Amino acid sequence: DRKSWVLGIGFNGGFDESSKYYSISPSLRWKPADNLSLTISPDYSRDRTNAQWVGAFDDPTATATYGKRYVFAEMNQTTLSTGIRLNWTFTPRLSLQLYAQPLIASGDYYDFKELAQEKSYEFNIYGEGESTYDAQNYIVDPDGENGPAEPIELWNPDFNFKSLRGNAVLRWEYSPGSTLYFVWTQRRSDFEDIGEFKLRRSMDRLLNAKGDNIFMVKMTYWFGI
Repeated sequence: DRKSWVLGIGFNGGFDESSKYYSISPSLRWKPADNLSLTISPDYSRDRTNAQWVGAFDDPTATATYGKRYVFAEMNQTTLSTGIRLNWTFTPRLSLQLYAQPLIASGDYYDFKELAQEKSYEFNIYGEGESTYDAQNYIVDPDGENGPAEPIELWNPDFNFKSLRGNAVLRWEYSPGSTLYFVWTQRRSDFEDIGEFKLRRSMDRLLNAKGDNIFMVKMTYWFGI
């Protein structure tokens, strides 16, 4: 029955001097019966930033930027999330609601650079000219071995973050106007300092991550006074 399926899609994107991005958001709703519906709403986005902030480092030789080196990098970020919602009414007095939202986000930093001059959008890329960049150890020498500036020790800012939030609510109206709610909530997450987006690997790590579970019972009672 075509009426039991509803498909939708959204697209968004843009760009300016500092970044460009796009996102696509399809959705699917399945309603095989009046008492049962399932909605799946994924969202996929890519974002490239030309100058992602990394940090500021004191250096008296950095006269063009008043004694500090303002370090940036280019970054590619990929994000995938999905909302999954199930509503199931067994009887007028008994129903179940399920909701889950997995999320995977990765960020890959590259082409580290410093602000060339205060109040400008010009940069000196490390590894070009006299500067050197040790990509394995994240060590930068802004003016090379023979220059007066001290090397800068950076860190690996790449990330791969995953999370899962879910809850289930069973509602039982055991008496007219009086209701019992049984609630289960779970949260779990995982972090790695890698910038690659790998769906299968990320899902495996997320499903094997330790989760926090919360169980609650709520009761309302109607006094017919």
